Amino acid sequence: MNIRNAFLASLILLTLHSCHYKNSTAAIEGMWISTEETSALFNPWADNAALLIRRDSTGMWAARGFFLKNNGFKAEWNFNNVQYDPVTESISLLDEDSDTLLCRLDVNNEILIGAIHTQDEKNPLHFIRAGNKLENRLLYPRFPDGSGRTTYTYSKPVQVNDGLQTGSIYRYTADSTALSGLMKEVIDQKYGKIKSLLILKDNKLLAEEYFYDYNAEDLQQLRSCTKSITSILLGMVLDRHPDVTTGRPVFTFFPAYNAFGTAGREKITIDHLLTMTAGYQWDDIPAEMFEADDCIEFILSRPLEAEPGEKFNYNSGCSNLLGGIISHIENTKTQAFADSFLFKPLGITEYDWETHKDGTLQCGNGLSLRSRDMAKIGLLVLNDGIWQGKLLVSKEWIRESTRPHVAESPYFNYGYHWWHHSRNNLQWWKEPNVASPDEHDLITALGHGGQYIMIIRDLNLVVVTTASDFENGHIARSKIPLAIEGIVPLFEDNKGRESGLL
Repeated sequence: MNIRNAFLASLILLTLHSCHYKNSTAAIEGMWISTEETSALFNPWADNAALLIRRDSTGMWAARGFFLKNNGFKAEWNFNNVQYDPVTESISLLDEDSDTLLCRLDVNNEILIGAIHTQDEKNPLHFIRAGNKLENRLLYPRFPDGSGRTTYTYSKPVQVNDGLQTGSIYRYTADSTALSGLMKEVIDQKYGKIKSLLILKDNKLLAEEYFYDYNAEDLQQLRSCTKSITSILLGMVLDRHPDVTTGRPVFTFFPAYNAFGTAGREKITIDHLLTMTAGYQWDDIPAEMFEADDCIEFILSRPLEAEPGEKFNYNSGCSNLLGGIISHIENTKTQAFADSFLFKPLGITEYDWETHKDGTLQCGNGLSLRSRDMAKIGLLVLNDGIWQGKLLVSKEWIRESTRPHVAESPYFNYGYHWWHHSRNNLQWWKEPNVASPDEHDLITALGHGGQYIMIIRDLNLVVVTTASDFENGHIARSKIPLAIEGIVPLFEDNKGRESGLL
């Protein structure tokens, strides 16, 4: 081979390598989601992991990681160092716990063959391509325009045949700047990763906004808002059975477990369950309850750490026992009772309610509803148990369950599975933390991660939020100041005035 031919051959090889390098680097960029098979081995509290791999304007590699639950954001997976090797077509990602994710690109099958390397073990974790919808759901409250900006334009909610009446928010306030400013703060994530925000005034849905590619048809996990709905269901049962009072001992509803009704547990009443003062030794949500062969036995057999009625201790087990009491009194499954006496009358046709391993309904945190249906629950409470002229649960129960019964902290009081924040409570989001004499009483169903149904009676106002703020309690609770300082002034400053703009 002469020098000229050798040079041409070398040039061809260099060109092919260069093209291969460009194609492989381009191929590894984008959004990836872990495969179902390897996800099951990866993390018990997340369904999947996702990776967004990109190069910045300088050509440096970067990656963002996410843990997913129910096809939505659960938590960030932070990486401190990202390295790509074009020769082996592999990428190395070091996370903040010093674990390393190593992945090799299989170009032909468009899969990242990977594994998590920890100090003690190595677990496979493979990724396949994910569509644009996942990227939007994880990264963009509203998708930016070509210049990278997001703008907000108000639209009156669509009137559909679901029992909710809609109206224009400009009937109550002509200040479009204030509304746009508030929505910009939401889009800018001042109040966390909000998925939906609904505002209802005078029984009309005035604002209905969805973010991160969610929409009105999506079921939203209520988390502990489920407890407040369980309280409504119990109230309906007690309305139907006036001989049963909240002072009745719990073990009278569970005769098969009488052996555990000792050592003070026999004193626990329905009232103690409703106010989270049963006295059980309880720490957060024990995993054993979800895996127990008998969930009710697990709860009823827990030792006491305080006399019943003496101490508030938040306890999803109390809510599960209330579900069992509903089932016992009505001689039917709790979900069947809810479907017949609450959901169908409210026009709630799509929902999901999870159970424990033994089939016990998760009355503490297992219900999923559409955001509009959450709003119906808020209106039911606002209107003292009446829906479209029909009494579903007594005013007496609604008022009793939503009034303060016990102090949870200087910031909240607790009723019958409903939270209460008033002008007498401190505002934790301000420094110094002081009470506000001008604040409106706020009745709240509150769920982990930013799920809220908020009722302000004296303004005839209901606010619903769903969110994905599971790792930051302060941000999750920011929905309270969102309502008090962001939404209330839209109506408070214009109380009694209509602009006439429809």
